[in-house]
Amino acid sequence: MYPTTTNRAVWPLLALIFAVCLLTAGQWARAQSVPQEIPRVSAENLGEGLSLRGQWRFRPGDDVNWADPALEDKHWQTLRVPERWPMSGYPEYGHMGWYRLTLGVDPALHGTRLLEEVAVKMGKVLSAYELYAGGELIGSVGRLPPLNEVDYDRERVFSIPQSAVAADGRLVLALRVWGGEAELVEAWGAGAISGSYVLGYHRDLLIDAVLAEVPGLILAVLTFFFGCYHLYLYWRNRSLETFFWFGLMACNIAIYGVMLTQWKYATDLTFLTMKKIEFGAVYLFPAVAIQMIWSLLRLPIKRWLRAYQLTFVLAALLVVAIPGHTVHYLTLEWWQLLCLPSMVLAPWVLFRETRAGNAEARTVLLGTLIFVCTALNDMLIDLVPLESPRLAPLGFLAVLVSMMVSLANRFTTMYTALETEVAERTAELSEANRQLARVARVDHLTGLLNRRGFTEEAEGEIRRTFRSGKPFCVVLADVDNFKQFNDQYGHVCGDHVLKRTAALLQDRLREVDRVARWGGEEFILLLPETDTEGAAVVAEKLREAVEQNLVAFDDQRLSITMTFGIAAFRKGESLDACIARADTALYHGKENGRNKVMIGNYKGLSLVN
Repeated sequence: MYPTTTNRAVWPLLALIFAVCLLTAGQWARAQSVPQEIPRVSAENLGEGLSLRGQWRFRPGDDVNWADPALEDKHWQTLRVPERWPMSGYPEYGHMGWYRLTLGVDPALHGTRLLEEVAVKMGKVLSAYELYAGGELIGSVGRLPPLNEVDYDRERVFSIPQSAVAADGRLVLALRVWGGEAELVEAWGAGAISGSYVLGYHRDLLIDAVLAEVPGLILAVLTFFFGCYHLYLYWRNRSLETFFWFGLMACNIAIYGVMLTQWKYATDLTFLTMKKIEFGAVYLFPAVAIQMIWSLLRLPIKRWLRAYQLTFVLAALLVVAIPGHTVHYLTLEWWQLLCLPSMVLAPWVLFRETRAGNAEARTVLLGTLIFVCTALNDMLIDLVPLESPRLAPLGFLAVLVSMMVSLANRFTTMYTALETEVAERTAELSEANRQLARVARVDHLTGLLNRRGFTEEAEGEIRRTFRSGKPFCVVLADVDNFKQFNDQYGHVCGDHVLKRTAALLQDRLREVDRVARWGGEEFILLLPETDTEGAAVVAEKLREAVEQNLVAFDDQRLSITMTFGIAAFRKGESLDACIARADTALYHGKENGRNKVMIGNYKGLSLVN
């Protein structure tokens, strides 16, 4: 058992969630109590978009003659649009029903081009429908019986022909709706359920429809790339287990987010396939979220919690594997009820860990609370039903942002600790080597530092870089075609060339710079407080000096050239890695004709000369 104080502290959290639910329900009740009147159609309100939400005439049953604009529908009942049918539907009529709405068109619009551009935007209708204007069929979504093809997520814009407007200015819209299978109607209701129902100009409605869907697409794409990036980080370092679960969760949310937008219809997938993807993603989310939170908090997952997770995984597999839509209707409510314990458990554990001083729990707690409130709102939409926008995408976004901040804090802490550890290990290594370096720090031929001496100086410069943040560069220099001096004039000549070259390099560097013989005919330079561009300038001057100074030997004047490779030290890397990059640059300089300065950078190699 946990301390009593922690249990008492959970009650304010539950009270907050309950208050949000009451507020949402109150807003819904107020929205239901305000009747909406449909004004007459004019050029002005068409430009602004004329809302068709409100009371429509409604009659259960099916008769294509009910599309006739001359039909008298005053005796029909009224039904608000959007609003679901009764949960039992109208089984005696095969779950078929008609909506009718009569509008008066301003006489000033008659015979004008503006009337030719009029269109209507239809929201979401469970489960399929046909739309008539002036008795003419102008469009449909899904297929009515006997074909029975559901498509209850699609929002469409249909052009209204000018001929649909009667001579007396009346425009009658008739909506023929099939509620769907009995299991669907009993579980979710039917009819015009949500979305915007607007009369306006065709071009404006299309633009508004696209713009309304852009934020959802952008959010889904960004979430997907964030997820892939964290999966990549895990692939590079398998110890970052939390990054794996965050990446998996982000990709899961991104897929679900796309399935909530109209962009999904840009694919060639069938509606059933899209629904399988949507339900599979959302059913799997609790299992991944629990794994993510427990991994973030470094808490062990007990057997009962693991079994709870596997229940969601099994539900996701079943809803994808079982053919048809019926499994969606029958399992959604049970899945929502199954989620309720996690909506209490996760905030409670996060709150407990926050009280214990876990900074990461504090960050994630806020995002989790927002998600719980939005999830409860969406559950009420399905269970009450509630006329309210679905807020799940905002809840997912809150979870992602909070966990991204938490992971960023953890990564920063790990990186800082790694930098500190590198600096400490470097200091220990330098101290151990200093005793040996005192014995042999100088190359006996050139009088320069040898490899050990240079390494000690470079390690000291690395420590200064960590303290000051100022850059430094390493330059590898190699005498071109050195073997010909030994072969043609003997090793005495080769030694003389090395000593003369060492003197030239030493004389033209600053006091703070260091030059050493790296091995054979190869020299290495350390340039403190120097960036890549500055190092390139120094190396180019040295290259010109070596090229212009002939070496006298046995009454002969020998010409010498050198090739230089430059690498700027990157904070956090080893000295060997930096030198390796400089060596790669030097190698490419040799391949490109020698007597050159090459710069190694992140994207490749840059040729200075």
